[in-house]
Amino acid sequence: MAKSAKTDAKITPERLEEALVVRDRLIIELLVQVLDEKLVIERPVLRERVGNLVDLSSYDAELKETIHAVINKL
Repeated sequence: MAKSAKTDAKITPERLEEALVVRDRLIIELLVQVLDEKLVIERPVLRERVGNLVDLSSYDAELKETIHAVINKL
């Protein structure tokens, strides 16, 4: 079962555009994997997988929190 994304994450207005670009890139990467594996992905699973990629990334903490907040809006 998918765990929820960081629900207490806050959007930093100065980092929003950067976060949206990163989120979109990560979603595209996941969708390519899903299509390659011929899987069906549900929204909660998508949020969890993108959130996991963000957690594993080398982005700074402020950007990670903003990306998590943007993911929560999916």
